Amino acid sequence: NKISPEQTIFHLSIITMTSTLIRPILSTANVKRLASLSLRSSSSSCYHAAAATSSSCRHQSLPNNHFVVHRHQSTSSESSSSNSDQYPTIPTFPWRHSPTPPSRLLQNDDYSGMPNNFRARFVRRLIAAKELNLNFWNVLPLPFGYAQEWEEELAGNFSVAFGLAMRELFETLFGDDGGVVYNDDQQSLSLKATLDCNHRDTTSDNTTEESFAKNDNTSIVENNNYLNLMMDQLLLQQYQHLHNNHHLPQNNNHQKMMSIHLSIKPIKAQLQNIFAVPMLTRDIVASKPHLKGGYQRLERVFKETQSYNEVKQKTYELAEEVGLDSAKRTVIAEATITCLEYFQVKDLESGRIVQGMEDGDEEEEVVHLVRFEMVTDRGEDGKREGGNWKLIDVDDLLEGNVFH
Repeated sequence: NKISPEQTIFHLSIITMTSTLIRPILSTANVKRLASLSLRSSSSSCYHAAAATSSSCRHQSLPNNHFVVHRHQSTSSESSSSNSDQYPTIPTFPWRHSPTPPSRLLQNDDYSGMPNNFRARFVRRLIAAKELNLNFWNVLPLPFGYAQEWEEELAGNFSVAFGLAMRELFETLFGDDGGVVYNDDQQSLSLKATLDCNHRDTTSDNTTEESFAKNDNTSIVENNNYLNLMMDQLLLQQYQHLHNNHHLPQNNNHQKMMSIHLSIKPIKAQLQNIFAVPMLTRDIVASKPHLKGGYQRLERVFKETQSYNEVKQKTYELAEEVGLDSAKRTVIAEATITCLEYFQVKDLESGRIVQGMEDGDEEEEVVHLVRFEMVTDRGEDGKREGGNWKLIDVDDLLEGNVFH
């Protein structure tokens, strides 16, 4: 009697997701049989209702949604350098250039913290679909590798959003001299820039790197409101050093310069995972840090106690902490974006390739994993209202940037 009926239903869904003992909603055989009845779903109208129109985008209007963006870092071990041990480690470009996605995707790990089996993943997908005002039939897996129409549309929009976010990020970091070019027709992006990767010599220069970091210029990423609508702040922080190094005051002692050459052309996008986090949002956790991981703790409680009553009690406590009147939830989705890409970071003094490909190499096919989130709330006529999709991670640079 403390919690609204809407919350109670969703809390029971939590218990369903945490238990591997509950009888499944559908057996695998039933799912396949029902899926054969519908090879394609015309659910775009339901999906459209779940998101806001992106009229505020400065560079390009995205269909049906506002999008915001995030990422994972490539290690220098993935770069093509045969003598890397002879050189000191230096901060380079946070970018993963690989023909395969992060390995956890192959293990069907969505970083939800919930059970990793077919039934549990299907239930999570079903609940997330309800947040997008989709029906049960829209969630059924289709045979022969087909995807539901809403899945294709969402993945395609993520691909566009990823490119636009990277464009805005690079233009913010490197300014007009960054050599950023975006092709609207092909949705391709290219970047050519240089970085000063030297340590500061403070004996002959009063401007140290530490003091420079305190300069207002270092907050240029945080002060870009448009960029912050597209990408999570934790992700943006991974790129801040690029702006600092690009704009460091020059003197005669600094000769260690790096060139960055990156070109991306997306050719295919596919939705991989989607799930909903009840009650918690990133803003709620930011205001109440002790709630971080609260959703995943419910799963651990069940594993330790095997008690529905215990999970139910902990769910009530979490709901009371968040606020019984709150109907906000977070939808988290991941998509792989296959691209034709050229990537290189080169030491201009020695000509050594620090990261990426050799001079003269042709573009090659790579896969990026992008992770987005959107907050939903109670809408009219029992429907859910979606906010803006925001990029929170790329290629697991932040290991999913998990807050729940």
